[in-house]
Amino acid sequence: MNAVDALPVSLYRVHYNTLKVGRGYLDDEEFREIGNKMVMFMEFCHFSRVNNTSPILAVGLDDVGYRVFEAGSFDSRMMLVSRGGFSVGTRCNLRKLRMNLSSPDDQLRDVTTVLLGDLRYFLKPGVSGIGRIKDYPSTMPLDVVATELLQQKLQPKLVAQWTGLNADEVVRMKRSLLRDTPLVQSQSGRIQAPNKTLAESPLHSLLYLTVYRLLADNPLRRTNARAVVAAHREYVELCRAVGIEASDMISPSNGYQLSNAMKTGDITLTPCSKCKEINARYALKPGRCIWCNH
Repeated sequence: MNAVDALPVSLYRVHYNTLKVGRGYLDDEEFREIGNKMVMFMEFCHFSRVNNTSPILAVGLDDVGYRVFEAGSFDSRMMLVSRGGFSVGTRCNLRKLRMNLSSPDDQLRDVTTVLLGDLRYFLKPGVSGIGRIKDYPSTMPLDVVATELLQQKLQPKLVAQWTGLNADEVVRMKRSLLRDTPLVQSQSGRIQAPNKTLAESPLHSLLYLTVYRLLADNPLRRTNARAVVAAHREYVELCRAVGIEASDMISPSNGYQLSNAMKTGDITLTPCSKCKEINARYALKPGRCIWCNH
């Protein structure tokens, strides 16, 4: 169980039916029972904060529900727990977990397994809660967007591609930022074709795309640059938490490429025909499933 405790995501995921519960009276026995449950849900909120991870990744609770619960008064929290249908359960197949504390790769596989359980759940008809991060608004000045993307260490070529700004202008913006903020330097390494990143780092690619799919608004219709930044930040935090070296992580630019490939349909998150687990597949030349090697 030490391996489970060390994961930056909880095996137990929070579910609720509604956030519109009004007010009501609880008798002593109900108050005691609901009070105990409320403490448990507060522990879930604390778990997300301690691990510096988005609530939907940490405990499977969308950020709207998280904010309403965490910021609510004592009475409103009691009503949410008693009448909002708040419950805790698992969404992944626990038998697939490796629970090997000595292996960062096995720990990362377990994190991915947990989050894929969430993805399957939220993609069911009638279930909402994912895709809360909207892209940069069209009214936002492109130079401001470019500056933010450069600060997140995306390569100038991709920043120019997304914003439509002249490539030379973006390079000048980066040089200006470097003079003021040395840490803005893009991560080293060439921008890879997404299928090459997927072939070289199938587990990391799957984890990143799962996080991106959970966070991004409309990821299958556009490359959501703001969600790319958020997803890569969360992906890095998850990797660090289980001891993955920075040199083994996917760069922000290659994360962008993977997200763009998801939009174009070149890479899909598709259940394996044999083991039924979700896998990242390159449409033109599907590789083997990372779960069952089929």
